[in-house]
Amino acid sequence: MNDTLVSLKKELEKISDFIIDKSDVFYFDYPLHLNVGDLLIYAGTEQFFRDFNINIRLRRCLQSFSINEVKKHIRPNTTLLCHGGGNFGDLYPSIQKLREDLVTNFPNNRIIILPQTAYFSNSKEMERSASVFSSHQYCYLFARDTITFQLMKQKFSNNVFLSPDMAHQLYGELSTKIENNLKSQMDTLYFLRKDIESSHIETQIKNRLSDLTNIKDWEDLLTLQDIKYELFCSRLAKIANILNCSYLKNKVNDMWYCRTLDIIKRMQYIFLKYDLIITSRLHGHIFSCLLELPNYICDNSYGKNFNYYNQWTKNINFTNKYEL
Repeated sequence: MNDTLVSLKKELEKISDFIIDKSDVFYFDYPLHLNVGDLLIYAGTEQFFRDFNINIRLRRCLQSFSINEVKKHIRPNTTLLCHGGGNFGDLYPSIQKLREDLVTNFPNNRIIILPQTAYFSNSKEMERSASVFSSHQYCYLFARDTITFQLMKQKFSNNVFLSPDMAHQLYGELSTKIENNLKSQMDTLYFLRKDIESSHIETQIKNRLSDLTNIKDWEDLLTLQDIKYELFCSRLAKIANILNCSYLKNKVNDMWYCRTLDIIKRMQYIFLKYDLIITSRLHGHIFSCLLELPNYICDNSYGKNFNYYNQWTKNINFTNKYEL
């Protein structure tokens, strides 16, 4: 076992201390989409619930979220947890609105935002959102890096704490490169972003390579069946929300969690075929670390990756920054 990775997993213990009644917890915005980084966070969060005997009375993704349903089931001691990740800000407004709706509607309940990276492209939007959060006395925010911590502390809440990503709870649950001793398919996997968080780094790396076949992103590793299944579950969740059918919503929860574990298992098998990962995906980096697989991390468009590396993973002996 790697000492740094063990310590990062142990860091997550403190989050459980903020949940006073562990038998009465709601969990919102679990990712019913195909960003595998978010699925790793999801799986780590569910592992966290099991490890600390936390009973989730209500699980809802964005597609099945209804503030009226929450009002129906909430109690005075209910703790509301919001999924962690890198979507706190104005790049993903629908998810930020879900959090703001909880903060606005439940001023007397404890609300915990699991470890996040914050980024606002618009200062007015940041001030508006901060005014919502800062009005809530019992809102606890966990930040994945010091820049996010400082922003949240200055603008959003007095209750802000540093914490690594929830995916670290999976350490020890996944088999590693050393354990598998698999023969490499290719020496190096270039695991690079293609979405709104990509930067000039991806283009420069591609320009330096004569063979582009080992450049992948999550979407290249997912199957058509994954896409169809995600679409089916997403539509089913929306229909369940329209019908206000809790049974169907819960069924979607179970179906998608099983698919999540299956996807992670397949990604694990693919990653372990390589000797080295070079990635601009934060969870390409974290996943490689969990698998004890040598890796280099590139930065993303707004510094999220290097901030995380500098805060948490720089002391892992098989990882480093990739700088052109």
